[in-house]
Parts: sequence; C-alpha cells; structure tokens
Amino acid sequence: MMRSTTVLALLAAALPLAACGSSNEGGANTTQAAPANASTAAAMGAKVRDLPEGQRNGVLFRAIRDSGSTGQSCQAVTSMREVAAVNGAPAWVAVCDNNAQWTIVFTADGGATVTGPFPLDKKG
Repeated sequence: MMRSTTVLALLAAALPLAACGSSNEGGANTTQAAPANASTAAAMGAKVRDLPEGQRNGVLFRAIRDSGSTGQSCQAVTSMREVAAVNGAPAWVAVCDNNAQWTIVFTADGGATVTGPFPLDKKG
C-alpha cells in the first residue's frame, strides 16, 4: 500500500528543537527556504538526516501515522536506517513497535511517500 503525506510541518516543528543551543553570531536570520524543484527532496533528506535520532524517529513516526488507517497500528518507531535513494530521492526504512516495516521516501514536492506495512525483514 502506498500513501503520500506532507512532512514539512513535522520538520518545521522538529528543526527549532534541533537548533537549541546553537548560536547565531551575526544575529541575523540566515534560514533559507528549501528550493521548490527537484533538489527539494535532497534538502528534505538532509534536514531529516541532520536531526538528532529521537527527532528523526518522530518525523518518520508522524509520516507513518499520517499515511492512513494502516499507519495507526504503529505506536512508536523502534529502529530506523537510511537506505539507498529511490529514484534519486532520500529514503529510510523504519520499524514500528509491532514489528511492521515501513519505507519513507522524501519527494520533490516537499512531502513523503510512505509504503508499508511489510513484515520485518529479519535478514538484516
């Protein structure tokens, strides 16, 4: 089953937390919006990659939960790993507490495509 969901709000909520403790010596706002083209997926992937592990789990969890009724069975992401890009877009595999595996691919429109659930691949 494949669903799309927007994760920009998730990143907007998580990124200020990731910035805690950082300094801005010049005092000016240097935040730039991600470009609205094919590099948006790569920019989203980089933002997710740079988040602390707990926040990255939270972003992937929200993408799974927001993907539809089957995502509601996920109560927590227990593990995740970045995998090879899918059609050039950054991708993660997340495992939920119910041992369901999901694939989350960040898309050029600033959203994510969530595919799953799949049985846990125990081969590694």
